Amino acid sequence: MSTEKTATLTLGNVLLAGATTVSERLGASLATGPEANQIKAALAKAAPGLPLDTLLDGVSKAVQDALDVPVADILIGAWQRARDLRAALETTRESANATVLVPLLAHAISSEHRPYVDIVVEGVPLARLVFPVKLELRVEGVILRVRQGQIADIMAGTVKVKGTLKFGDFILFECALGPISIPGSLAVAPAQAA
Repeated sequence: MSTEKTATLTLGNVLLAGATTVSERLGASLATGPEANQIKAALAKAAPGLPLDTLLDGVSKAVQDALDVPVADILIGAWQRARDLRAALETTRESANATVLVPLLAHAISSEHRPYVDIVVEGVPLARLVFPVKLELRVEGVILRVRQGQIADIMAGTVKVKGTLKFGDFILFECALGPISIPGSLAVAPAQAA
């Protein structure tokens, strides 16, 4: 069994796969997307008088920051309700040397997020731009290593991901990835696991 650690997979990595920046993807959507003119008009209406290129760049950077949420956080948040995991957390909390492996059956997790960007000029709020995110994770063959009352690692398994990022009624990005293999173990920060 490999003990290789994997890189952090974030909502941004999933939704913006293949793009070097959010600006690149947002700009491409606004240059060629079927609703490009409508999206530009909505942005211009939300922040009248601001140059569109500058607005797009600022909004893009803020959205990228807002999407810097580890997928592991979403998974762990959903798993905290699993009875077997709760029992393992309690068992290992009481015994500092105990380690429990908790296999999870194949399951799906749906998650919705509403990151937003506030447009503020000279201290006056002009608009709040909301970018709803819908995410569906299909998880198979995952084993959690529980130690000292916390999830220490996500071991083995695969995750398939589908997601959308919208602005108003417009789909900016849509993706379907998978399966993504967890080759060794995905370490979980203590704050995530608590």
